[in-house]
Amino acid sequence: MREITVSRDLAAPRAAVWGVLADFPNIADWNGGVKKSFATSEATEGVGATRHCDLAPLGGLEETIKEWEPEERLVVSIDSAAKLPIKSGLATFTLDESDAATSARVEYSYETRFGPVGAALGPLLDKQLSKGFSGFLDDLETAANARAPEGDAG
Repeated sequence: MREITVSRDLAAPRAAVWGVLADFPNIADWNGGVKKSFATSEATEGVGATRHCDLAPLGGLEETIKEWEPEERLVVSIDSAAKLPIKSGLATFTLDESDAATSARVEYSYETRFGPVGAALGPLLDKQLSKGFSGFLDDLETAANARAPEGDAG
């Protein structure tokens, strides 16, 4: 398994950041890396909820919520990844309050496909995924601020 971590302070209240993450099926509404998303289970939040994501520019993911601690922690498993060199993964999103902000951390562990060729791609994938998760945090901050009550942004 390969692992990357991306973190930064978001100038948005933690409740608003969680509100965006908790709208699990609708990640495409705010994340520029996702073209289309929808629930694939009756549950749309909490442990066991599942979704499908079509990624930009290509590929798709089937995901399941494994841990759900409101306003603190969300763990999502990547059960399958179509058209990507990733076999499976686990994304952990952790939120902590800091002064007038939310400290957000994404820890992503994943397994590559294609044996030794996939393993050789690991450093390149780490770089691309780190860039992608940095963009994810930018988009998350923007969406959280759009959702925050007037005067309550960061």
